[in-house]
Amino acid sequence: MRIPLIKTLLSLAGTVGTMGGLLAMKTSAHGLAPQPLQAAKVVHDRTAGATMTVTGPAIPVTHGIVQVRITLTDGHITDVSATSLPHDNDDSWTRSVTAAMVLDREVIAKQSAHIDGVSGATYTSKAYKASLQAAIDAGYRH
Repeated sequence: MRIPLIKTLLSLAGTVGTMGGLLAMKTSAHGLAPQPLQAAKVVHDRTAGATMTVTGPAIPVTHGIVQVRITLTDGHITDVSATSLPHDNDDSWTRSVTAAMVLDREVIAKQSAHIDGVSGATYTSKAYKASLQAAIDAGYRH
């Protein structure tokens, strides 16, 4: 009699934990609004003078994590790359990698996080822009 009760309690605890994680995420009218797992990290390259590398926060999305790193030189974004992309399945990975390449080019061209999302990779695009904006904000604060 005790074993089914223990299984039920363990199952309930797992469900509550999962629901707590889901409820901790904010939602918007258009679905999930990406929320960071941690703050942006700034690394100054003292040998390059006015160059710094800033890693945005990891943003969880449906199929994984999106995180973006930028390099700022004299206040300009000179490099940008996704350090983490959704990869729980081949389709997510392919769409995310393709989207990141497009987004990287847009960031360099516009010098901003005010870029268009990539069709077919909406969640990745939103999370990319959220991590990117946090990295930009942290870079300009330092």
